Amino acid sequence: MKTIVIAIILFASIPVLAQVEMQAQSSYANPHFYFDALCFKDGQDGSRMDFYFQIPYNEIQFIKHGNRFDGSYELSLKLLDGDGKPALERIWDERPSCESFDETTSRTIFSSSEKQFAVQPGKYTIQVTATDSETQGSITAKRVFEARDYSKSPLDISDIMILKGSSSSEGKQTIVPNITSNVISQSDSFPIFFEVYFPAANDSTYETTQILDAKKQLVYNHSDLIIGTDRTKRIITEVPKDSLPMGTYGLSISLGNSPGGDSPTIASAFHLFSIHYPDLPLTITSLDNAADEMLYVANSGTIDSIKSAPNALIKEKRFLSFWQKYSPNPSSKTNAIMDEYYSRVAYANEHFTHYFKGWKSDMGMIYILFGPPNSVDRHPFEVDSKPYEVWDYYQRNHQFVFVDETGFGDYRLVTPLSEVYSPPYGPDFIGK
Repeated sequence: MKTIVIAIILFASIPVLAQVEMQAQSSYANPHFYFDALCFKDGQDGSRMDFYFQIPYNEIQFIKHGNRFDGSYELSLKLLDGDGKPALERIWDERPSCESFDETTSRTIFSSSEKQFAVQPGKYTIQVTATDSETQGSITAKRVFEARDYSKSPLDISDIMILKGSSSSEGKQTIVPNITSNVISQSDSFPIFFEVYFPAANDSTYETTQILDAKKQLVYNHSDLIIGTDRTKRIITEVPKDSLPMGTYGLSISLGNSPGGDSPTIASAFHLFSIHYPDLPLTITSLDNAADEMLYVANSGTIDSIKSAPNALIKEKRFLSFWQKYSPNPSSKTNAIMDEYYSRVAYANEHFTHYFKGWKSDMGMIYILFGPPNSVDRHPFEVDSKPYEVWDYYQRNHQFVFVDETGFGDYRLVTPLSEVYSPPYGPDFIGK
């Protein structure tokens, strides 16, 4: 039976205290659901939040009815103000349906929802919860949302929407949002959509599009003169990405009186996105980092060979070549062993990061190698001993003991690892 497990995504900058969940853990190779919230102008000067939601079919419990498979889940949306008080609360049901069992287990077919809400200007926290009607399992995620105050400037801009694509039929334009903001690197550009709001029809402004890399270095800069045929100008344009390696980037669009972003900015919008290779788990955003994270299943020569590749194409080829050797189904584009490994890496980074990244910690190492334990025995406040945890793995007839020697949540392994593991075994160890 597929179940939806609780996964709270926190956007705090503080270290996460070490705490592992027991073995009902779902895969972290992909997020459990995606959502986005964008601000557009509504009416004269009002603000509107456009809410987009997607959940892959494999996270929904489908029930067979005749020749069809039916699913049902409840979506809860809360908009919390700066004091944590609800400014907006909505609950609605979604009922996806499909015709084959294979569809019900797909990670690439989604149930989607789109809603629009009038909101007051200000900064909010969005809390979204999806609850499966059959299992009652829930997923909750949060993020920040800012509703623009369109009464302050006669010239303004909406938020930026990254698109999967767009089409035009009988004079009507249809856009398909890319809610994940993961841009697959299979083409030389990707489409975006935004709106410019003019004081009057036939007004004009210079629009400057810039892309910044993770080090905040400018990697793309382009300006266009925009003339509004009416007070709202809807723009779909392509942003080049042929020279951008895989990674996270910031997309900035600003409005001003001269090209190149040299004049004072009148209005601007910013959106994070990532360039991603199509055959890799979405949690991998850097091949250099992913190579380092192979420490437990690859030798130093293999890791150095990947990181020292002369270009991004060869680096990806060497990385995938290593993992392909251990794929349980070489004819499939999906490598279950690679997905599971980096699923565990992502979980370790989310739950065990302290003074350094979670995958480097002792708890992270054990979680990556052996997965979630069958049971966890925690002793955080013992009188005569330092805090410690015991993880039991029944199928291996083994347990691991971690002790917090400093009292600051830095749990270290005290059980001899050599009894069950001597690195590196290779990725196939993960599947056993």
